[in-house]
Amino acid sequence: MSAYIDFTTVSKVEKQFGLKQVRTSLLLGGSEVAASIRLKEDLAEAQQYYSLTSEKAKSELLIMPVLKELRRTYLSTINVFSGISLEVVSADLSGYCDFILSLSPNSFELKAPIFCLVEAKNRSVEEGFGQCAAEMYAAMLFNEIEGSPCTEMYGAVTTGYDWAFLHLQNKVISIDTDRYGLLNLPQLLGVFQRLITPFI
Repeated sequence: MSAYIDFTTVSKVEKQFGLKQVRTSLLLGGSEVAASIRLKEDLAEAQQYYSLTSEKAKSELLIMPVLKELRRTYLSTINVFSGISLEVVSADLSGYCDFILSLSPNSFELKAPIFCLVEAKNRSVEEGFGQCAAEMYAAMLFNEIEGSPCTEMYGAVTTGYDWAFLHLQNKVISIDTDRYGLLNLPQLLGVFQRLITPFI
């Protein structure tokens, strides 16, 4: 089976699965959501007192607090899974995803529908586009197999500080030219609100 980590470029995903990539503004910005005091304190503590030089540290101390904020805010709508396996035999794809956002709020097991994947990278967001695209394609197939098809799928690649979003629909992977990040946390949370709102 092909591992997600083997997809070092989006071009490899294009060739293997007959997809097309475009770079465009997904127009996800524009709204802002105030961050909770808890989230602000968690992120401030992480940046002040912890070494954030590894991908694992950033995942635990910068990325997970943001996703936990989403979970608390949309408790009856979404669930966040960390480091979980996503295998789709029909596409010969398998591997572990850093984070998966699912519309199965009360389940301890991964269930369809998945609507967003978040991939952590240590150096730059660009290095994770191929892997994230492969995971998004697998998640879309997973939803179909499980009887909960979705017409579109979102993904994000983040260093913990910078976030870039991807969108998959009709076999087109759109890579957002806009960037979001911790320097404007309300804007980043606003992007996630825009992704989640259609499912509420």
